[in-house]
Amino acid sequence: MPFEFIRKLFRPDEPEAAKIGRMGERAAQRHLKKLGMKILARNFKSGKNEIDIVALDQNCLVFVEVKTRSDDALVNGYFAAMQKSKRSAVKSCAKAYIAAMRRKPDHTRYDAVEVQHDKNGKITSVSHFQNLKL
Repeated sequence: MPFEFIRKLFRPDEPEAAKIGRMGERAAQRHLKKLGMKILARNFKSGKNEIDIVALDQNCLVFVEVKTRSDDALVNGYFAAMQKSKRSAVKSCAKAYIAAMRRKPDHTRYDAVEVQHDKNGKITSVSHFQNLKL
């Protein structure tokens, strides 16, 4: 189909939760760039696992999980949303990313960015948690 790329661009059949997630990832990416990080990859997949953002912070490779929540969510906060299985999946995917690199990084870390939005979809806050223990 010649106009398939346009359909994918606008994603009319995309679930609302996926749209909100993409919005949160874009906000997190802007935040990380403001901090001077270089974005290397978004939505890196290894098997069924995924890392939202892979970035470089000086000489440290950073794997970032993004959680987007509404201001009135019943369960707020990154820590409440990161189940043990998700932490394991992020670590597994990070290992696959590093294995595919020609030059291995000297340092790595895991960060989380929590993005909150109001009922209208406007970003109300971005919180960055660095060097998490997974």
